[in-house]
Amino acid sequence: MAMRNKPLNRFLEKIDSIAVIGLGYTGLPLALRLAERFSVIGYDSDLVRIQQLQSGFDSNQELVFPQLPNLIPLFTNDAVQLSNACVYIIAVPTPVDSNHLPDLRSLKGAIEQVGEFLKSGDCVIVESTVYPGCTEEFCAPILEKISGLKMGEDFSMGYSPERINPGDAVHHIGAVIKLVAASDPATLYFMTQLYQHVTAAGVHACESIRVAEAAKLTENIQRDVNIALLNELSAVYEKLGINPGAVWEAAATKWNFLPFRPGLAGGHCISVDPYYLLDLLKQQSINAPLVEEARRINEGMVARVAAQVLKHLKTVKNEENDQRVLIMGASFKPNVKDVRNSKSVELAKLLMKNNIVVELVDPLVDTQLLQQVSGLSLTRQPHGCYQVVIVAVNHAVYKELGESYFCNCTFGTALVIDLTGAFKGVIHNRKYWTI
Repeated sequence: MAMRNKPLNRFLEKIDSIAVIGLGYTGLPLALRLAERFSVIGYDSDLVRIQQLQSGFDSNQELVFPQLPNLIPLFTNDAVQLSNACVYIIAVPTPVDSNHLPDLRSLKGAIEQVGEFLKSGDCVIVESTVYPGCTEEFCAPILEKISGLKMGEDFSMGYSPERINPGDAVHHIGAVIKLVAASDPATLYFMTQLYQHVTAAGVHACESIRVAEAAKLTENIQRDVNIALLNELSAVYEKLGINPGAVWEAAATKWNFLPFRPGLAGGHCISVDPYYLLDLLKQQSINAPLVEEARRINEGMVARVAAQVLKHLKTVKNEENDQRVLIMGASFKPNVKDVRNSKSVELAKLLMKNNIVVELVDPLVDTQLLQQVSGLSLTRQPHGCYQVVIVAVNHAVYKELGESYFCNCTFGTALVIDLTGAFKGVIHNRKYWTI
């Protein structure tokens, strides 16, 4: 098979090179980790990103670059450099479009570029999240068409789903188990050896590429379903006049209660991955009602919070007639600056459609990036008084705030909506609502 004549020693001796295509949250840490032992080409089509990396700066502020130049990949946006590699690892975004359908344009573009330089004996590994069958049924035919080679005869393919958790210093790339799967046993053996140099936690070899692809989706679908359950129960208990936060606190005293919290389930995984499976199932006339319902419930949380805001604003008036709303946190999760798929942004836009003046603050997010992604801008500092303050993201710096912060920036009739539960038992002199 294709990898049989490519022993790992050739890579350890830096005779052969590995190319990582896509240098975002997934590709960059992988490229840096691999560069500790191998010759690595880090490719990204974004020239600005490459220039930043070449200067040793990560705009995501996730990584610190090694001091030794020989431990840093060759960062480039020159696709011709890919011709010097014989293993290609693709780590580009695979989002969904506005209709929640898989958007494979970046993956297709990366595959097409690799196809132009693919040689006999090479291996292509996909790390991007995809639906079961995508690697072999979508990616492989493109490679074959462009290169004129045949998978299984001339080149091989593998799949190793990323498990990067931005903002998490504990579960970094070197501390989580890597799944690997391949088109043939020789390539699987090679990948197992290769990724053992990436993570100290170990490598799990899957029986097929489709299993690995499905496992990646399942990891996040499970989380989506559990969060949806808590979101639904939160609404149910509220209607029953029961404090949801007190219920979670009491239930958590049982040893096998899973510590999920209700909230805005956004980001690149929970709010994306289920749609990749659902789209595949729709094509094959297979139903997954629980997965569909979980997505429906979680997608509806933005509207639920907005309804709470509008309900409050209708009940209060003040001399200044100031109905402004402050949203604390614009990123998709705590302690990161990434705003893509942020439900805070979605909430802000929905309120604005209802003619509400909304201001966004976030200590980590870059306002230019927010403007590019969403068209919204950040407020540097809260000013004046607000009728509603929404704590949407539980950034670590917010944990230092006390009730006086909220009292100083709100009217006496204001409502504090705490979607994180961080200020339960802290807010006494303002109306308080949590989920």
